[in-house]
Amino acid sequence: MASFAHYGLLDSVLLQKAREICPRASPVVPKCTASFAFTRYYYEKDGVRLTIAKAEAREVAENAFQIDLLPIAETEKLEVEKRPNLQLGEEAMEMERCLETIKSMFQSIEDGEISVSPYDTAWVGRVPALDGSGEPQFPSCLQWIIENQLTDGSWGDSQLFHIRDRILNTLGCVIALKTWNMASDTINKGLCFLQRHIQNINAGNGVHSLIGFEISFPALMEDAKAMNLDLPYDDDLLHQVYAERVLKLKRIPLDVLHKSPSTLLHSLEGLCDVVDWDKLRELQSKDGSFLFSPASTACALIQTSDVNCARYLAKTVKIHNGGAPNVYPVDLFEHLWMVDRLERLGIARYFGKETRNNLDYVYRYWANEGIGWARDSSVQDIDDTSMAFRLLRLHGFDVSTEVFSHFKQGDQFICFKGQATQAVTGIYNLYRASQILFPGESILQEAKQFSKDFLEDKRAKNQINDKWIISKGLVGEVEYALDFPWYASQPRIETRLYIEQYGTDDIWIGKSLYRMPFVNNTAYVDLARADFNLCQSIHRKELDEIIRWSRENRFDELGVVQDSIVRLYFLSAVALFEPEMAASRLAWAHSSILMTAVRSLFSGWHSSPRKKRHFVDAFGRWDVTAVYEDIPKSATRLLTCTFRMIKMLCVDGSIAQGRDISDVLINAWQTWLAKEADTGEEGAEVNVVPEAEVIVMSASFLDTEVISRDSICRPEFSQTIKLTNTVCSLLRVATHSKEKRGCDRNVSVPVEEKNFIDLKQRADEAMRELVWAVHEGHRGVPSMVKRVCMSVSKSFYYTTHCSNTEMDDHVDMVLFQPVVYTK
Repeated sequence: MASFAHYGLLDSVLLQKAREICPRASPVVPKCTASFAFTRYYYEKDGVRLTIAKAEAREVAENAFQIDLLPIAETEKLEVEKRPNLQLGEEAMEMERCLETIKSMFQSIEDGEISVSPYDTAWVGRVPALDGSGEPQFPSCLQWIIENQLTDGSWGDSQLFHIRDRILNTLGCVIALKTWNMASDTINKGLCFLQRHIQNINAGNGVHSLIGFEISFPALMEDAKAMNLDLPYDDDLLHQVYAERVLKLKRIPLDVLHKSPSTLLHSLEGLCDVVDWDKLRELQSKDGSFLFSPASTACALIQTSDVNCARYLAKTVKIHNGGAPNVYPVDLFEHLWMVDRLERLGIARYFGKETRNNLDYVYRYWANEGIGWARDSSVQDIDDTSMAFRLLRLHGFDVSTEVFSHFKQGDQFICFKGQATQAVTGIYNLYRASQILFPGESILQEAKQFSKDFLEDKRAKNQINDKWIISKGLVGEVEYALDFPWYASQPRIETRLYIEQYGTDDIWIGKSLYRMPFVNNTAYVDLARADFNLCQSIHRKELDEIIRWSRENRFDELGVVQDSIVRLYFLSAVALFEPEMAASRLAWAHSSILMTAVRSLFSGWHSSPRKKRHFVDAFGRWDVTAVYEDIPKSATRLLTCTFRMIKMLCVDGSIAQGRDISDVLINAWQTWLAKEADTGEEGAEVNVVPEAEVIVMSASFLDTEVISRDSICRPEFSQTIKLTNTVCSLLRVATHSKEKRGCDRNVSVPVEEKNFIDLKQRADEAMRELVWAVHEGHRGVPSMVKRVCMSVSKSFYYTTHCSNTEMDDHVDMVLFQPVVYTK
């Protein structure tokens, strides 16, 4: 084998080559991205940028290392940068527009971008001037009401007719205007709408009913009756709502309401006649509101003339140009859901700094009791807490699982204390959070089992809908999460599905309907579509080249057919999908294909221990001629192809790392080959084969992140690799066991398949340790190594979890079906 000890020569030869191409440039130490797929060397000095292309770099590398490499492929004309270098065109311009739009959202993020609520605006408009003048304290709210009446006389969301939302908003606005005897025409139009529709108040009243409607609506009707507004107060249908109010008030322990914070603080305007306002002042939020509700705070201000209430409302109304939202602030909710949406849409990498800033902000307000939708909330909920826990843990923040003990009641987990029903989205986010599990975290195991059972029950009853959001894609989101748990979920598959599930017009449900434009908007999904299609086009070209390469090397003669080639490439592409990950992605794919070919060889003609040993010896000598005469040509070709590929990976890895990495990479291959040759039929004991290590080292070295010799020698590095090897070895044997016995995850597993279950449980235990090592414990391990370790482990879970038919459907969806634009 050629020596790679002359790496220092490579840099000097490259510098000389650069001077020949551009004599006027003064190249400094090159910043380069180098890979099997594409290589570019960048020299920058005093604004002069020089690029040495792939062919030239290859020629220089071959001269430096004195080895013969494979020919350059057409696909190597592609250029790699951290941000995709797009061709000028409509799609590129669309991506730039979306990027700028989303960047501006992050730059303007404050306490939450949220639509105005006519109901809350009406309550603020009813507040009399604190100076006793008899005028409204917030006249701009009344002006907002007048200007925002819909053509049918109602107030509410103009794009969705929700009967209770329209009635509540309209009744509130009519009362506000009537309070000050202004805009009589507007009042009459509103009354006409109410008279036409109020008898339909219970139509469609199901899961999407407004929060606290049975409290707020009867209170408004009492106010309207006192004003002698012409409405059918004694209608039988209205009595149903009144009865609901009576039942709810019976369940409310007023002594508890006055002593400890609860969600009832958000609806005080409906409890005005039963609460003690002096006692409630002790439960006022730091910003002067009552649980961040403008309506509740306005009612409190009317009753108490509290200056802090007035200050909160004045600030809120000013920010919203005369209106008031359903709830404000919603800063923690917005910071978290923005990150979640961008990650699931596969475009978070464009906003790395912004993502970190958002999570830093949330972590500043993280508490052992959990969080709510706004900072400094005295009431925490499992929805926001679960979302925060999952994102913070995945991004390396230290968060304790004990936070979930505050939401556990008996054998259940609840969103709020005193809640009447569970919300699907809250338990769904608990399920997602519970899977980011470290060893020994029993409460997360309990939360995972509870939330999974709850969601499965809802699916079985066709009840996957929610009381907090009207979303077109919720059913698909929940079903995917249940069908593909986090260990088996692949980023690109989830993104492809979520692009279809994501709702730009999703509506959130509070005391009235509202929208969150920084959470649901067209810019996110437009960028996601364009980015997905861009990545897919790159993946298709790479796959074509890999198929060509595999045909040239006749892998089909070893039983590695094209379908297998496509699946193996697919596994690398769904995990390391970004254009800038091309080098690592292709290193993964080529390594997997070669190892599959070797494994196929060992299971066929070369299955005898003696012939395996001959093959391993020839590899160790790095000499094809050392193979014995009786070896078939297919084995010789495989050995030759493997030599060439490893040499190329060593060259490209050495260039990317700035040092010779060949000893580490070749040692990984030799160790794997020797272990694979010793592996027989799977039994109770699993031989840990370092297949994953070969992929991890090959892919990681071809990234631009420096992996020093010191980091490799650290115990935590070897422990992370060992855990990855263990997980993948156990899952490979489990997959063989499943195939052999015809197991199906959708069918109850019979007793005779206990071996499969045991292997899976052992893999889960090792995976929990790996999750801890990657996200908290082994901070000295390079981030790229940790990412590839997790990605490779999850790819083994994926192949164990799903059938070939399911995988083929995903292959078609991710690699061959562009996302269609629906404007």
